[in-house]
Amino acid sequence: MVRAHSNLGPADSGVLPPRQERDRWTRRNPAPNTSGYSARMPGSDSARHTGSWRLRFRIDCRGTLPPRAANGTAHAPSVPAGETVGAGRFELFRRHGNFTMAYATLQPGMKYFHSHGGYVAYDRCWGVTFVLGDPIAPTENHAALLEAFLREHPRACFCQISQQTGALLERLGWFVNELGADMELDLPTYDFSGPKKSKFRQAANKIEREGYAIEERTVGGGDREEIEGLCASWLATKTVRREARFLVRPLAFGDEPEVRKFYLRDPDGWIVAFVGFDPVCEGGEVIGYSPAIKRRSPEAPTGAEEAICKFAIEQFRAEGMQTFRLGLLPLYDVQDSAFREAWRLKKLFQWAYRHGDGWLFSFRGHADFKHRYRGTLSKVYFATPTRWNIWNLIALLRLCRLR
Repeated sequence: MVRAHSNLGPADSGVLPPRQERDRWTRRNPAPNTSGYSARMPGSDSARHTGSWRLRFRIDCRGTLPPRAANGTAHAPSVPAGETVGAGRFELFRRHGNFTMAYATLQPGMKYFHSHGGYVAYDRCWGVTFVLGDPIAPTENHAALLEAFLREHPRACFCQISQQTGALLERLGWFVNELGADMELDLPTYDFSGPKKSKFRQAANKIEREGYAIEERTVGGGDREEIEGLCASWLATKTVRREARFLVRPLAFGDEPEVRKFYLRDPDGWIVAFVGFDPVCEGGEVIGYSPAIKRRSPEAPTGAEEAICKFAIEQFRAEGMQTFRLGLLPLYDVQDSAFREAWRLKKLFQWAYRHGDGWLFSFRGHADFKHRYRGTLSKVYFATPTRWNIWNLIALLRLCRLR
């Protein structure tokens, strides 16, 4: 029996969920599923004919998710004037946001420099200007846009930029160092077969056997308190117990244009993990997704994230998407950048990767997890106007809320 969308509380059902925080039942009145997307649990009548992976979608044309075009991409919801994501910048993102961090440039609190048919997204901390990602503009305008931006912000640092942007900045006198790597999956040819990807198949089979359900849905009003509690319990397990921002897009409650969210519910209907996927766009169309927001309860089963991502990747591939970006492996395999670089900064990045797991970030664990996907790596870069300035790095950590 599917109970993930039940409105029954303990007084109605006669059964309490096996959770220590049972008093949550008294604080919520879960809304029924109106998204039009649901997942059947194993054992239901409709699940018996869906093959080995029986968590599947039931698509109802009355659902509230945006309608999909013939190629499977979602039509962009309109962005009201005055919202954080300006309609003009959102359209620029849809035309030119073909890199992992493109959607993160629209996060709350960012500042923007508009010129040459696009924009540069940046923020400031302690007097230092930090640019996030590549320019969102036609490729042929990147050089002119960067030159115009640097005339107003001559000491800016650039974070998580591509090799092409690094080359433009080197010509303008910047030092360019490797910051880590990004990983990409080619969805038309990608699958989860083979022994090297067995962990994903095992995770999917495990949560199916244990009665968990995966669903994609818009954010309902009844889910917010539950998600807030999940996020609080997740933060309590972290070394840095603050929501990061800038290099990591912060969680936004409510629905966001083109963002897809997949939830894992336990047999009693509680959300125990979820992953939000940011769109990657080109030419006005969504061409793929990147996992941006991940949260899991300490009570979530082992392999929850792997199972959700496997389910989402297979859904995106079935819709005709082209790419899936795993995102940054911070400070992974930092070597000579082939640009004019700050060698002391390179040594610091290498040292932090080896020794920073316990107090700054789980660099090696993060890289090991993403290597399970067996995707294609490409280096990303950090550009600074000076050969060495430790103040810039401290300000960046503060901006990202990592210190």
